[in-house]
Amino acid sequence: MKVSSLQLLCCPACGGSLSLGASAAHDPVHSGQLACAKCGKNFAIKDGIARFIKPDELVGSNKKHEKLNNLFSYICTPATRLMFALCGGEDRARAECLDRLDLRPGGRVLEIGLGTGDNLPYLIKRVGNAEIFGIDISHSMLEHCVRNLRKWHLAAELFLAEAEHLPFRDHSFDCVYHLGAINFFTDQQRAIAEMIRVAKPGTKVVIVDENERALRVLDKFALQLMIGKRKEVVPPIDYVPKTMQDIRLDEIWKGYGYLIEFRTPLG
Repeated sequence: MKVSSLQLLCCPACGGSLSLGASAAHDPVHSGQLACAKCGKNFAIKDGIARFIKPDELVGSNKKHEKLNNLFSYICTPATRLMFALCGGEDRARAECLDRLDLRPGGRVLEIGLGTGDNLPYLIKRVGNAEIFGIDISHSMLEHCVRNLRKWHLAAELFLAEAEHLPFRDHSFDCVYHLGAINFFTDQQRAIAEMIRVAKPGTKVVIVDENERALRVLDKFALQLMIGKRKEVVPPIDYVPKTMQDIRLDEIWKGYGYLIEFRTPLG
């Protein structure tokens, strides 16, 4: 974590300002602690990643999927590529999502649930110079992402956090997107509200995931054995407030996925 990123951060519990311990006041910060001036909560920084959640604090679907994602992180990249083979290949599948973003050179981009970071090379290729931020609930996913970033010679600010409680101040990002996990979030409506909160006025928000057709295919490959009984997938477009602009729901990935996009109002 960089000290310069502190101006964007807030306590995910109360929205209060965060400060670094004196021993961590250098840039970048590899280890240390963030303290909330309002509610007094402390958040550890370990291996350069600020940790805004603890596994025993998670509830609902997030609690179950944090454990599953820690295991899945070891095969995430090849498994995703195999799934995208059904959708015309990885390059095409990721392009269907990332080409819909409003990417501006020098802008600040947030990916919700970035996993092992496989979107980032595609993202950087499109935007060039940008400030990249990403959150995930799985510490193992983020550890794999750190290794990938080193391998790709790319940089991003990573945080262990929930989509439903983002540790960022209002109106912080020029681009906000999520690809591939909202179907299993504990509270989809709150997650979407948080994406809106941290987006600047006029920002496009893009949300993508597999549809019910895709999940039924995955059920045949032991998905239900891994996650247990699940609800039918319904694209959460009804959770997008009517005050948003240019709301749109599209089918993508050769009929195996959905994409929701909208723009936050100006002013």
